[in-house]
Amino acid sequence: MNTKNIIIILLSALLLSCSGDYLPEQNDELVVEGWIEDNGFPVVILSKNINISNKYQPLDSLSGCIVKWAKVTVSDGTRSVVLTGRYTKGYMPPYIYTTSHFRGEAGKTYRLTVEYDNHYATATTTIPRPQPIDELMVEQCAQSDTLYQISLRFNSSVTEPNYYQLFTRVGGRDVRQYLAAYLGTIDSRVLQPGSKVPVYKGRDITMREYTPYYNIGDTVAVKLAHIDRTSYNFWYDYTRNLTTAGNMFFASAVSFRSNIKGGTGYWCGMGADVRYVVVGD
Repeated sequence: MNTKNIIIILLSALLLSCSGDYLPEQNDELVVEGWIEDNGFPVVILSKNINISNKYQPLDSLSGCIVKWAKVTVSDGTRSVVLTGRYTKGYMPPYIYTTSHFRGEAGKTYRLTVEYDNHYATATTTIPRPQPIDELMVEQCAQSDTLYQISLRFNSSVTEPNYYQLFTRVGGRDVRQYLAAYLGTIDSRVLQPGSKVPVYKGRDITMREYTPYYNIGDTVAVKLAHIDRTSYNFWYDYTRNLTTAGNMFFASAVSFRSNIKGGTGYWCGMGADVRYVVVGD
């Protein structure tokens, strides 16, 4: 899950509607990226949107958009906790709000409140029960000696709607942040029992070269996150925009279906199951 991707996609969409002689009115908007898992601690990343400019803005300038002094509160309706902001390696940007004194629980609803400067943002999410991964498969790609495809199977109900988002993390312990798997947003109603679901590598929009497959020796964590419909809507829009962001013939949609009131982004409850595999073993 990558705030930098969200900001850049929104920026690209706005640039497509600009001309060299006219820039739209600038709005100082809060970008929220947050999640809480069953039996996991809440994590929130905050930033401000990038102002549109005729001048070149390097990706390094994103560091100036990090929000470091906000009051971030998470509540389950009975108990509230204020999260602590800190620099943390393995995330991008490397500054998160979290706590080790509050864990998520499946079936509960959680409210997020962010107070910063003149911003006040809120959101609610529910954590569905985790859905176990039944089988994780690694197969060599056709006509390649080094690239591999990962797939999984899981047993989800097809009689009632269930929604999922796949995430991947490639690397050792220093890499903490998951990326949304490319084309990894799933509505269980379109799956057949025992379906084999591809798990494409998470895509970072800053990657100059991207392949959805994995290399020999990659240590891969695969997360199957059971999410609610509101979170599904956000990830569906995110995937669609990320897919077209690099194509000059398709304009990205400006609006994401966000559950953040007073900002943009997402606050997502996850019932998650994580499995690990070393490709080529």
